[in-house]
Amino acid sequence: MRTPKRRALGRLLAVLTAATLFAAGCGDNGDSADPAEEPAATAASQDAAETTEADEAPEPDSEPEPTETDAEGSGTDRIVIGAISTLDGPFAALGDFSMHGVKLALLEYGGTLEGTATRDGVTGASVAGVPIELVIEGSDATPDVAVEATRKMVEQDGANIIVGPLSGDEGLALKDYIRELPHVTLVNGTSASQDLTLRDPAANVFRFGGDGAMWTFGVGTYAYEELGHRRIATVAEDYSYPYDQVGAVLTEFCALGGSVAERIWVPLGTQDYSSFIAQIPSDVDAVFFAMGGTDAINFVKQYDEFTGQSIPLIAGPTAVDQSVLSELGSRAEGLISSGPVVDDAGLAEFDAFAEYLDSVFPGQTPNIFNVYYYVATKSALQALEEVGGDISDGSLAFQAALAQQSWVTPIGPVTLDDNRQAVVDMYLRRVESGAQRTIETLPKVNATLGFDRDEYVAQGSFSRENPSCG
Repeated sequence: MRTPKRRALGRLLAVLTAATLFAAGCGDNGDSADPAEEPAATAASQDAAETTEADEAPEPDSEPEPTETDAEGSGTDRIVIGAISTLDGPFAALGDFSMHGVKLALLEYGGTLEGTATRDGVTGASVAGVPIELVIEGSDATPDVAVEATRKMVEQDGANIIVGPLSGDEGLALKDYIRELPHVTLVNGTSASQDLTLRDPAANVFRFGGDGAMWTFGVGTYAYEELGHRRIATVAEDYSYPYDQVGAVLTEFCALGGSVAERIWVPLGTQDYSSFIAQIPSDVDAVFFAMGGTDAINFVKQYDEFTGQSIPLIAGPTAVDQSVLSELGSRAEGLISSGPVVDDAGLAEFDAFAEYLDSVFPGQTPNIFNVYYYVATKSALQALEEVGGDISDGSLAFQAALAQQSWVTPIGPVTLDDNRQAVVDMYLRRVESGAQRTIETLPKVNATLGFDRDEYVAQGSFSRENPSCG
């Protein structure tokens, strides 16, 4: 790996601190419950600040009513983990990968696969002698379906812990539902909406991975400083997670003097992109696209047919995640992105996870979805182990232990901030020979990208129009 370019990113931080780039169009949540804290160091601020250790988690908003019956030993007779991901719709393949991650973590705690199908469970897992039961439900990436599936797991199956969901707006909807059930704990899968944890956080919601803005950190700077781009267009799916990706890229790019000619938003699950591609100005230097799953594959194929590849592409993190690289084939070569997973991380934990994954699910390689769902599930199991598998106090001790989890995951170290949001490493990447190769490592990226928390939150959520950029 190359040494991070601290001077270039340092110049970016200085520019961003001096200028207000965000529009107020989406509104400021002035009553945010975010606690003030010093942000953890990122590649942009590493020379000027040291990483802030995660503080103790705040207690849930109200005293929950325990739902478990007393049993000899821990006071809990069983623990039900409900796992939810997109097993239908445009992200169905990604949902399969997610469940692999959940199951791998449970196998480490004595579990045995019930079968090879995605919805097949795991039996025999336990923590501190307390049996773990796995319940699996699917969604189609829409909030209503995700809430109903989760409600079924909680209210009918007795789930104590929910792992998931996958998509951005699903996470926001589940936060609102779970907030009213303080004895139930949501450990996020890959839902990457910033506001799952950044604004109005819920005390029983935890995220052990980055959000959409964190996943895209460094791309705008690289496009301006290294690729020499000055005017770009963006094409992205029309919901919260792509808003955060585009917002992070434009925050950096426009602060350095770049501009955006057009922001084009497409409905999730679009099949025909021709009318959207036609809106791309012909005189831009590059197009940043933020999509995932089959949407990313279909867009790139139609983009090439329409433009003849005359305008370079820059990718969002899931647009060229390992889960879609094989489908993109040689077309992905050279594409730049940022994200949490690279194939040349050089971490013993990554290599061990890759070997473990392939041994259980032959032919599978690490990607955002199997890694993040594994990290979420294992973090929950480790916290359960610390409290002896006892959640009979309404999960108070378990949630306190979960907030203090700090360990080296397959993609690097993770700790949580006061909002129970991960502080993690990101990687600026280039696709080479069908794999994600590191351009530079961006260490300890936090939810505010190194800025003062209060000032960053006050700028408002990223949206279709926010940040402003000429």
